[in-house]
Amino acid sequence: MPTTSRLFGTNGIRGVVGHTIDSDFAYNIGSSVATLFQSAPVLIGRDGRTSSPMLTEGVVTGVLAHGNNVIDCGMITTPGLQFLVKHSLGKAGVMITASHNPPEYNGFKVVDTDGIEIARHDEVKVERWFARKSWRLGKTPGQRTYPPEAVEPYLSSLHTLVSSKKIPPRFTVVVDVGNGVAALTTPVLLRRIGCRVITINDNIDGTFPGRTSEPRPENLGPLAVAVKQERAAFGVAHDGDGDRAIFVDETGVVHSGDKSLTLVEDEVLKKKPGSKVVTPVNSSMSVAEVAKKRKGKLILTPVGSINVARTMVRESAVLGGEENGGIFYAPHQPVRDGAMATVLVLNCILDNGLSLSKLMARLPSFFMVKEKRACPDERKADVMKRLRQRLGSMVTNTMDGVRVDLENRGWFLVRASGTEPLIRIYVEGKTENHVKQLMDEFRPVFDKTIGA
Repeated sequence: MPTTSRLFGTNGIRGVVGHTIDSDFAYNIGSSVATLFQSAPVLIGRDGRTSSPMLTEGVVTGVLAHGNNVIDCGMITTPGLQFLVKHSLGKAGVMITASHNPPEYNGFKVVDTDGIEIARHDEVKVERWFARKSWRLGKTPGQRTYPPEAVEPYLSSLHTLVSSKKIPPRFTVVVDVGNGVAALTTPVLLRRIGCRVITINDNIDGTFPGRTSEPRPENLGPLAVAVKQERAAFGVAHDGDGDRAIFVDETGVVHSGDKSLTLVEDEVLKKKPGSKVVTPVNSSMSVAEVAKKRKGKLILTPVGSINVARTMVRESAVLGGEENGGIFYAPHQPVRDGAMATVLVLNCILDNGLSLSKLMARLPSFFMVKEKRACPDERKADVMKRLRQRLGSMVTNTMDGVRVDLENRGWFLVRASGTEPLIRIYVEGKTENHVKQLMDEFRPVFDKTIGA
């Protein structure tokens, strides 16, 4: 199968199974990872996609052939695997997942010995070995073991984060796991701490029959209805590998990832004023507003969980977050974690004695529109170059894509997706009218450059 010079996107490697990714591809990834980590044991986990067992065998074969041992954790969430790697002393990891992508996709996240996805310079090494197939077989093959109840240490650790405030009687949470592997974590944890839990789309099914794997407001209607019907305190929806969480308050309102990040940020900085918070350049102005209010230091990064996590470690930041529902909490692990986000939001409710809707109402509010346009990977660089040229001196940030900030009105960002053949557009304004004006003003530029 032909290779490209760049395998890794914004978050790991992803592609369509049978087109860009197959068992040989997986074997080569396993071989390259074994080369990167030399003799270190490698923990392997997978999501519930129909192709994940096949790709797991390819990765395992590659790792074993080069003399590294494999600890096969079976189906597990990405943050679950990352936690196990972090606490396994010198071991690395590979998660077979395509996160929120459609069912025909799959991919690989390579986890360093600290539990965080490998840094960009190590991605380049893996890509070089993958392209050249420049690895050596081990003198003796490694051994494969299967730890019993692999996810248990992760769940036990999350349990320690739960607020000391007592869970009220009949405190109900509705969890939409989206037919993903979060069925193994969030509902289990919530029941253990005394919540009444209602689950929907809770059968793990890699075809995602309940809804698309990405928890977006437009596909969370059934969750919102269930929250109201069950008189739940809140609802939470996860993506395919359980590292993201989108929340629904008790009135049935679906809140953006920015909003839940802002809520957790407000609570964390209230307790630890002056702490550092890391977020990508496409996050809402509300995150900056709360950081200013609570005397926190906000650090911006390019989009991508690796960028947020690695910056958190380098800057000793306590919190990180993304607009897509990713929350990173360093006291547990500085990675995107949907179950951990659920615990943090639960704690906000318990510690303040207020409903989620009331907590959200106290936060600064802005209005954002997100659009995406189809764009083949090979056209992305040219499209972004032409957009920079057209916008000229209006451009205020090129850290990741092209961002334009307009005083007292808002901002917009256009960037090439690192996981799909798309160009993504984010527009945020202080009012709905500001967003409409910005879209009306700049949509012709987007259409002409990217295509309608």
